[in-house]
Amino acid sequence: MTSIKITSFSGKNMSLEPSTQFIDISDHGLLLIKGPDAKKFLQGQVTCDVNTLNFSDGQNQTNLGAHCTHKGRMLFSFRACMVDEHTIGLSMHKDLITSALSALKKYSVFSKVELSDGTDDYHLIGFVGNNVSSLERIIPTLPDTPNTATQYQGMTAICINSNRYECWIPNAKVSPVIELSSTQTDSNQEHINTWSALNIADGIGEVRPETVEEFIPQMLNYQIIGNAISFKKGCYTGQEVVARMHYLGKLKRHMYRFSTDSNTTITAGTPLYTPDSSQAIGHIVVSAHVENGQECLAVVTEDAFNDNKVHIGDNCENKLQALTLPYAIPKE
Repeated sequence: MTSIKITSFSGKNMSLEPSTQFIDISDHGLLLIKGPDAKKFLQGQVTCDVNTLNFSDGQNQTNLGAHCTHKGRMLFSFRACMVDEHTIGLSMHKDLITSALSALKKYSVFSKVELSDGTDDYHLIGFVGNNVSSLERIIPTLPDTPNTATQYQGMTAICINSNRYECWIPNAKVSPVIELSSTQTDSNQEHINTWSALNIADGIGEVRPETVEEFIPQMLNYQIIGNAISFKKGCYTGQEVVARMHYLGKLKRHMYRFSTDSNTTITAGTPLYTPDSSQAIGHIVVSAHVENGQECLAVVTEDAFNDNKVHIGDNCENKLQALTLPYAIPKE
């Protein structure tokens, strides 16, 4: 992995080298769906194929996904993984868990499921680096394929890429792992910033509180990454719009990666413009401070990206510079 330089909010440069580093993902938590109908219930609500999730002694599949309105607009996004034989966990931004529970409970009345906020049960810890021996001391057998997971004594390790893992640790067992992450002098905000920067580099966007109902799943490239959309699974909330866009429509906005030398924090939902139009041509998805500025993922029109005219603010003083994504965006 190439070294990523992170600039903290205090202006301190921090090198994120491909050596061992634990990261406290304190701004994310788990929503838990437990019960004999967990898969069946969730299958009818979200974009990914929940039936592909499994729980075994080997490597188990995980999926990105989204829950949408009937108009196909994303209410929340997540990564799904089974934490035991009867429970599915959805990792998402903590500020969306309450509204996500409310949205799902509307449909759960006739299903044998229990929905709960898993914040008091699990803690999310990230790991990045080439030397996984320290992580293996906690979870001895790690997954080696992106979007797969292994479990050990109630702990879950999810492979994001070849040297990055998201770990779901029961709170009763998290203290030793927290101690490992706290040996680094970074603040909680710096940990969050680091994990966001890594997600941006991998082209993984998500819904934030500021962007609820702003995007359809394909705008975040979910038809490409993380098994996030199944076009074969059948009906779910918003499925008609998502499928129509895939089979009949032409998507005019995609998520791209950008950088800016500005240190003024860019927030999710910030509108973007071109000098040629007073109307917004897109919005910021996520952002993070890096060396000499910030990087972000943003959904913008294809024309604005191709013309290299994406700016923050309607005065168009701050131009965003296009960066590469680790995958190609197909033409819908």
